[in-house]
Amino acid sequence: MYVAAVDMKILKNKELDVLLDQYEERFGEDFIEFNYADFHRHGEKCAAQVYKETLEKALLDDKPYHIESKRYSFFDH
Repeated sequence: MYVAAVDMKILKNKELDVLLDQYEERFGEDFIEFNYADFHRHGEKCAAQVYKETLEKALLDDKPYHIESKRYSFFDH
């Protein structure tokens, strides 16, 4: 998957790694992997920012985040 530079800056940030580690420690599972099928740009927020905020909200609410991923629902190439 090609990842836009604006999203890559957030996805490869150490802060996100810390949040992902906290999620795994707290809930005993990995947070859903980033993909554009499940996380979309909202206004000025890029898809990776939406992803990060979803992760932060799960930690803040102390509830694991579960969705049925649309990652393999369609072919886009």
